[in-house]
Amino acid sequence: MKGNTSRGSLTVEALILVPALMMLFLLIVHVGRLTDASFRVHRAADVSARIASQSNSNSMISRGVAAAHNDLVGSTSICERANVLVTRGHIGRIQTVTTSITCVVSSSGLGLLSLPQRTVRATSTEVVDYFSGR
Repeated sequence: MKGNTSRGSLTVEALILVPALMMLFLLIVHVGRLTDASFRVHRAADVSARIASQSNSNSMISRGVAAAHNDLVGSTSICERANVLVTRGHIGRIQTVTTSITCVVSSSGLGLLSLPQRTVRATSTEVVDYFSGR
């Protein structure tokens, strides 16, 4: 007499596959966050440099930093810490403004993966507009 030997195999398969699928899902979420953070930080650097280049020389740096922070706060909370650096420079006789942003990407909710913190950096440079009537 031969009995049913496949009894309980679905349970064993589920015990093996469910954790692996959960880890895969969390990894996909993590990669999505990194991609989104990269796009948002690059956009914030571009906006900050553009606003700083169109400001007068007295408020150029403060307006650039404020614009970057406002753009990053306006998006979802992707950064645990964000550092913004706005500097003036010269290329020959041309004045430039450069914005550099460093963002530590939030890994909240992904504790099962125990991934190290990732940092996203972006830099944008704009030419200062002399003819804006300042």
